[in-house]
Amino acid sequence: MKQPPKYPLHFFRWFCHPDYVEDIEGDLLERFEKRTNENRSARWLFALDVLRLFRPGIIQNFEGTKKLNYYGMFKHNLLISLRGFKRHKAVFGINLIGLITSLTCVLFSVLWINDELQKDRFHAESDKLFQVHSKFTNVSGITVSRGVTGLIEPEIETQIPQAVASAVSTDVHEYTLSINKKGFRVKGRFADFDYLKLLDYPLLSGDATALNEPTNILITKSLAMKMFGKEDVVGETLDWHFWSRENTFQIAGILEDVTSATSEPFEFILPWTFYHDELINYKGWGNFYGRVLVKLDDLSQKSLVEEKLNEIFQANQSNENVELFLTGYSDRYLYGKYENGEQVGGRIEYVKLTSIVAAFILLIACINFVNLSTAFASLKAKEIGVKKSFGASKRNLAFQFFFESLLLSFLATLAAILFVVALMEPFNQLTGKQLSLLPQPMMIVYFLLFIPIIGIIAGLYPAIHLSRLKVITALKSKVLGSQNHKAWGRQTLVLIQFSLSILLIVGTLIVSKQMDYALNKNLGYDRDNLLYFLREGQLFENGQAFISELESIPGVQQVSETGFSVSPNMQNRTGGLDWVGKGEDQQVNVWENNGDAHSVDILGLELVAGRTFQEVLNNEKESVIFNETAIRMMGIENPIGKTVEHYTGKKEIIGIVKDFTTESLHNPMEPAMFFYRPERAHYIMVKMENGKEFETIEKLETLYKEFNPSYPFEPKFVDQDYQAMYDSEMRMANLSHIFSGLAILISCLGLFGLTIFQVQRKVKEIGIKKVLGCDRWKLALSMTYNFTKAVFLAIIITIPISYLFGLRWLENYAESVQLSMSTFAIAAGVALLIAWITVGSQTIKAANANPVDSLKDE
Repeated sequence: MKQPPKYPLHFFRWFCHPDYVEDIEGDLLERFEKRTNENRSARWLFALDVLRLFRPGIIQNFEGTKKLNYYGMFKHNLLISLRGFKRHKAVFGINLIGLITSLTCVLFSVLWINDELQKDRFHAESDKLFQVHSKFTNVSGITVSRGVTGLIEPEIETQIPQAVASAVSTDVHEYTLSINKKGFRVKGRFADFDYLKLLDYPLLSGDATALNEPTNILITKSLAMKMFGKEDVVGETLDWHFWSRENTFQIAGILEDVTSATSEPFEFILPWTFYHDELINYKGWGNFYGRVLVKLDDLSQKSLVEEKLNEIFQANQSNENVELFLTGYSDRYLYGKYENGEQVGGRIEYVKLTSIVAAFILLIACINFVNLSTAFASLKAKEIGVKKSFGASKRNLAFQFFFESLLLSFLATLAAILFVVALMEPFNQLTGKQLSLLPQPMMIVYFLLFIPIIGIIAGLYPAIHLSRLKVITALKSKVLGSQNHKAWGRQTLVLIQFSLSILLIVGTLIVSKQMDYALNKNLGYDRDNLLYFLREGQLFENGQAFISELESIPGVQQVSETGFSVSPNMQNRTGGLDWVGKGEDQQVNVWENNGDAHSVDILGLELVAGRTFQEVLNNEKESVIFNETAIRMMGIENPIGKTVEHYTGKKEIIGIVKDFTTESLHNPMEPAMFFYRPERAHYIMVKMENGKEFETIEKLETLYKEFNPSYPFEPKFVDQDYQAMYDSEMRMANLSHIFSGLAILISCLGLFGLTIFQVQRKVKEIGIKKVLGCDRWKLALSMTYNFTKAVFLAIIITIPISYLFGLRWLENYAESVQLSMSTFAIAAGVALLIAWITVGSQTIKAANANPVDSLKDE
């Protein structure tokens, strides 16, 4: 049996009333044992239970004169602390601002991290849910996909008893739903009724079995309000549109709004039977159109289930290049990155990075606190001597310093919480989330634990060391801050501060340079002024008439029916290619792009060999155009005129285009091919004249509404889609800019405070030197020497470390910038310049002061 944490247990026994200890402790231990068996965070929850019990009615009465003494001591120390804050306003202000800033950053970071960690974990027994993934082995390595054949889900139910439940669905995509000829673009998915048994998307009305009927639909409460203006819409009908299809569905249930806790928010669910029977043309085991979930009650059976999944698949497909495996459903969001078939991370890297940065900022603020507390507390030597001469004990003096630190920590924490509430909306805009502190009172409780931690850290030196001062030493006003080993200690803390700050600056510069490189890189196609929109409704029936009208709009340079998209989720890949000379293990997964005769030209792709499609030729549907990577992987020499076997028939290679990038630079170059199949193209793409984008889009929208009045016009821009792939990196880059700036600010505040202390300590020395003719610039330089030395040492230590971290981060990209010395020189120069400005402003002011004032008696 595991033991509960001893310190919370000792604390409980200390404060609890003796009459209640035995009963309450028994309940606490029982709850701890139950949580331990359920694999929950039992130790943390035990400590939280103890804190909740610390309340009137349970706390024992501390009777007698001690109660009055404690109250009197509290009142006395509060008064002394407030007077100290007033006397040393600069120190108080610097410490308070530094702590408020750092704690605000930490609290924002904790909220963001908590939201990331909780994605997809709100489902009951989420640790028992797994998603079936596929590994594809090809000539470029091993790739991983969430797609599997939808035919395998019924086989799981009948052939794998270890899987107690299973469900099949699709990914979330945008579709058009309409009522009374008014269309709405809405995110939805197809799923069977078991999907809602495995995942906790509660129904407010209706039943999940409604998904057994192919004519039913489930929608969320918010979608009901958006489309109908009311929530009670069960029994109403709406129209679903996709390409040229239009189907009417009856609303059979209302879902609770899908929260931000899911990684795949959607607004409606349509039946899987409709999708499988009506929309999938090729229902073979080689078509990976499904997303399959399984539930395992016994997690030790995971390997056995994977083995049986592959046995079922190979019995129906016999493809040794494909392997099925299970991944935890709630792990997909944070651990969605694979290299050569192995899970290597994902968004969890951002979580770790944010945690480290937040810890750095808090550490920098704590260093400030300790530095300034130790420096200025030594000026209280006479106060300590007087108190000791009147009988004050070491314990009472130590309590005073701890109390002052705790009070400052308390004020900073409350202010940080208020700042977080006030700045939550702009922070949500920056991060693209919907965070809130108010619905999470326990988050505030946890955060308040920072008060004693920070207070103890900051008050430890004054409390222990100064309280040990001898009376004679203290009354002689021996300034401890002048001792060399104390000054060396403060310089060491300054070194740590600036080391962390320089590390953040270098990281910010590297991230910014990589983002600039990614967003401005020549992708192999022209993405400027290129927009596209979905083909649906009348754009199929009267497509040519629409395109003819579209081409006549001033500002439209070219129009194409195409399937091109830079979104990885919309790309269709196939491994169903054969060619003369293909080896047994030479599997190539190629991206398919269907389009018309202009689908290559409108992208500005560079033709390396051969030709593009031509409408005047009758056999263009038997032609194919590859990119260089595809030809290289297939190993075909002199490819023009040669043929390949596609699952739709034999295709002649008529052209080779230069490689182009449609995915993030995290991924290597993909093999791709173009077919002349305009009837299978998803989009209509428009190339606009530069400088006439706004008026062109207005006319385009007018024309669209004439042809398609029931559908919303929502064009997308290719360059914006490309940028969206780096949305997470861009948000992290913006946050890193802010955090780095705050880290430098806090460090400079500490330097500023230490400079004030140094000037105050040497005020008479400065006056004497000036009287003896010392130049003011030499005085200023002599006072900045020690701080400059600490910053220089920080630069020397940090540059190699930041270089190694930078190299490791850039390894995540298939293409990346090269690290240059200019990046590290800029970071070092910025840190040094800011330090000089901060210290120099005070030292020059002290050197310019009238020596008569400094030499006056205290």
